Amino acid sequence: MLPLAINPMLAAKAEAPFDSEQHLFEIKWDGIRCLAFVEGGRVRLQSRQLTEITGQFPELAGLSRLPSGTVLDGELVVFLDEKPSLESIQRRALLQNSSRIQHLSRMTPVTYMVFDLLFLRNTPLMAAPFSVRRETLIKLYKQLSVPRLLLSEGLSRCGCQLFAQVMRLGLEGMMAKRLDAPYLPGKRSRHWLKIKPKQPPNCHRWAGRLPSSL
Repeated sequence: MLPLAINPMLAAKAEAPFDSEQHLFEIKWDGIRCLAFVEGGRVRLQSRQLTEITGQFPELAGLSRLPSGTVLDGELVVFLDEKPSLESIQRRALLQNSSRIQHLSRMTPVTYMVFDLLFLRNTPLMAAPFSVRRETLIKLYKQLSVPRLLLSEGLSRCGCQLFAQVMRLGLEGMMAKRLDAPYLPGKRSRHWLKIKPKQPPNCHRWAGRLPSSL
């Protein structure tokens, strides 16, 4: 049986991008953090605040195709003009009127950008290295076709290259996740770093510890 709730792992801040063979680099999606619990053909969506938000996003009912005993971690994103719209997703999350929810689920449907796998078939994976969880998630994603579910792509080693692309596209930022890191529920850890484009990139080479400027 799955836990009733899981506090999501949180990232520490870094001021500058860097390259590293010990990290996977991902786009930081501008949306709402969401853990998805799939059990017995039913889907339960949990916000970062541990609030259930399943009813606000009926378009994600297809997650029930995942194996029973699965927990995913990811971000709910509304894309407008091919870019994430934080205002749109925040408005969706606050809705209570069922007819309005159904209308917006068709007009501005969310995409669940999944980036981590915490349980699979009731087996906890949080103690496993991120590289193992990621590989298992990729295999699971390729086996199934789930509407409104997308795998958040990752780039090895080349953090500065991804960050430059993030800046060109005007996206929120970038995540850097250590490949050997476990998932630490409710912890803000430097195993995960979030980097936002506040200034032109000043790239560093990872040397097994945070650069002094981070």
